Amino acid sequence: MTSRKTLDSPDAYAVAWIAALPIERAAAEAMLDEEHGPPTGFVRPQTDTNVYTWGRMGEHNIVIASLAAGMLEKNPKMGKKSKKSPGFAHQGVENDRLFRASCTHVLGPDCRSCDAAGEIQRDPRDTSDPEIHYGIIASGNTLLLVEQKIVGVERIAAATKATIDNIKSDGHIRKIERWLCPPDPSTNANHARELRHEGTGRWLLDSPVFQSWHSGSHRHLWLYGLAGCGKTVLSSTVLDHLAETTDRPVLSFFFDFSDTTKQTTDGMLRSLAFQLSQSSAASISHLDALFQAHQDGGKKPATKALSDVVYKMLTNYKSIFVVLDALDESMTRAELLSWIRGITSRPELLHHAINADIRSYVAAELAHRPDFRNKVLSHDTLERIQSKVGDGADGMFRWAFCQLDTLARCRHNVAIEKALTCLLRDLYETYRRMLESIPSDVKSDAIRLLQFLVHSKRPLRLDEAIEVIATDIEDQSTGFDVDRRLFYQTDILYYCLGLVTVIRAANEELHLSHFSVKEYLVTNNQLKLPTASISITRTCLVYLTDIHGSYAEMKQNFPMARFAAEVWVGFAALAEASEGAASVKAFEGILQATIKFLQEESTFQRWCRLYQQDREWDNDSGPARGTRLYYACLGGLYRTARQLLDEGWDPNAQGSDHGSALQAASTAGHGEIVKLLLEKVADVNAQGGSCGNALQVASATGHGEIVKLLLDKGADVNAQGGIYGNALQAVSAGGHGEIVKLL
Repeated sequence: MTSRKTLDSPDAYAVAWIAALPIERAAAEAMLDEEHGPPTGFVRPQTDTNVYTWGRMGEHNIVIASLAAGMLEKNPKMGKKSKKSPGFAHQGVENDRLFRASCTHVLGPDCRSCDAAGEIQRDPRDTSDPEIHYGIIASGNTLLLVEQKIVGVERIAAATKATIDNIKSDGHIRKIERWLCPPDPSTNANHARELRHEGTGRWLLDSPVFQSWHSGSHRHLWLYGLAGCGKTVLSSTVLDHLAETTDRPVLSFFFDFSDTTKQTTDGMLRSLAFQLSQSSAASISHLDALFQAHQDGGKKPATKALSDVVYKMLTNYKSIFVVLDALDESMTRAELLSWIRGITSRPELLHHAINADIRSYVAAELAHRPDFRNKVLSHDTLERIQSKVGDGADGMFRWAFCQLDTLARCRHNVAIEKALTCLLRDLYETYRRMLESIPSDVKSDAIRLLQFLVHSKRPLRLDEAIEVIATDIEDQSTGFDVDRRLFYQTDILYYCLGLVTVIRAANEELHLSHFSVKEYLVTNNQLKLPTASISITRTCLVYLTDIHGSYAEMKQNFPMARFAAEVWVGFAALAEASEGAASVKAFEGILQATIKFLQEESTFQRWCRLYQQDREWDNDSGPARGTRLYYACLGGLYRTARQLLDEGWDPNAQGSDHGSALQAASTAGHGEIVKLLLEKVADVNAQGGSCGNALQVASATGHGEIVKLLLDKGADVNAQGGIYGNALQAVSAGGHGEIVKLL
């Protein structure tokens, strides 16, 4: 052990591990994460000959107690001795005698004087191979030489063993979960359940094709339908039905356009692997093997490795249900379809069956939704709504939902009649009207909020969305103002009626209300990436400029602080890449805002305190470790880096985890910035950072074009240093065969 710290009191040790045999003690000591010296205040009684080892396992302080050397030989009732005991010779299995626990032994060096009637006769074993017994082995407990208290000792040992097992098991599984980062499908399923009208979806459960799949006659069932026809709600219906009707394991995954962790095959496999690991010991062993094969969580698993382990885990079951929803919202569809190839049944959702569900849904909304019930509408009006919306949906649940939402906001009968007369033909027309109907006094804030929701990698928490509204980027004198925060969080829905929804996950989150909403919004010029990236960057920079306080105070008082610090550089890089697509004024404006933000000491240090790109795992990353140029190069800000170089910033300055600006750009794969730095006389062989030099880090991360560029500029392929030693060892560790040939 490398650490021998001493705790203040024996009372700090909450768990005792009784290990009678030396080999048991050795195994227990090997499981300690840290070994301690005897605690302050520990006084050993003169009669205590036991051996104690003090240490920590996970979050728990452990004391391991075992017998002193030579104690084994003093027990006349043991049929085994330590191999280290001098003078012992095994007497052969034929001389091993087993007595019943109730037998009273006669004192003496052996059992030849004991009552033979108490001996248990055992058949000879067929093989000399060892047998493995799980649980507590009684002979180990008898070594404690407290025969009159043996039952109590067994109970203590059992409780201790269970505690240790739970500590190791739970702690290890949590470690694997943190490494795996599995997306949680339950948030999607729960939201779909909230939207589901009772009784709908019965047509699917009763259909012959579903019954065939449920019984196992068909291995695959693919439900195919247009966006908005209710497939996700049907998936939640299927999951609940399976939970009630089968004992077989049920796995699920919901692809989600609003959450980047739920848009790839890789994310799906992470989720399925973790779900499988919760259902059997055999499955967790497969996942643990993958964890250990990746340096005990030091490296992330490739998608292929995840796929292989999921297949292995699935083979532990005779049969299993896997429900995958919203395949059209996956960003890796070809890879996903390859993974589930072999699916042969793809019946399109039956329009007439869906329409029956829609009519039932509309009738229930009219009868129970307060917006309709409180209006006391006439029977004729209700019939007209039922006819126009229920029969006009043509299989589109989403369309019916939107029309009812519009009708619910009508203030009198004339408005309802006008709305029924002007029902829009399709979803895109519906969304266009929703966008146009946003009140003019909140229009700019609403557009900015939608820009965040369309292009952010994750949904906004509700308190983050409110901070977006509270940040004015049009009026330079205002900026972020706490007095612009909404009185009620749910008022955020007023800004984008029908286009957004609140989902209750771990925190309340603001989402676009449907995948089809995003598909429509990205066709709007104000919401396309070039314009949106400039707006999002400016919002984040203004917010980070106007907040204040210590790290703890910013975290507590300004909910969007960490998020803004994390995302602004990525959107600034996209904004720089939008040159020509955005207006010249907007482009130059955001470039100068970025330069100003980095150059001002207060804003630069505030940003680094909240988040540093090369230490994203650190919730409190402390003061800046690198230069402005270093972070600009790491983040891919080409125009910003060029201006900083023109202003005299040193490209060879060392700092932070990657060393120089050249090493930072090489790490992130920003080839154009690497070229720029080399043109500005950056030292191609500069030593520093965790990977030693730029060539080594580019090799380790698999950036072949940058490796070639560095070699052409004279990079020393044999230079030593860094965690890998040299470039060849770095690329070998990363498994990039083509770069090995290049080197």
